[in-house]
Amino acid sequence: MVCLDTDVIVALLRGDSRAVEIVEELQRIGEYPKATIITAYELFKGAAASAKPAENIRIVEELLQSLELLGMDVETCKKAGLIYSDLRKQGRMISEFDILIAAIIQQNNETLVTRDKHFQEIPIINIRIW
Repeated sequence: MVCLDTDVIVALLRGDSRAVEIVEELQRIGEYPKATIITAYELFKGAAASAKPAENIRIVEELLQSLELLGMDVETCKKAGLIYSDLRKQGRMISEFDILIAAIIQQNNETLVTRDKHFQEIPIINIRIW
């Protein structure tokens, strides 16, 4: 069970050959990547702020239709609060959005495919750096 981080999906949208390879490899072994609702927000935020917002929003909508989106509930928020607290105590903070993504990953027992090495600060989630 694999979930793509925002950076991987942005790379896919830009036609990055390594990102395309990763998704094709996953599909060959029967894994169909997912994304989080936080990633959906980040993608729409970027599309809306781009030079061609209408076109890019449409592209994001089409892409997200091909992915299962993992959402949030109260349990996710509790997990995120615990992750935040642990990181704060260690003096190793990451963005609040990434904390929410980590909580969603943990709750759904997914592996996060990302380029963001700061997710390694959270030992309770499985990550795959590409």
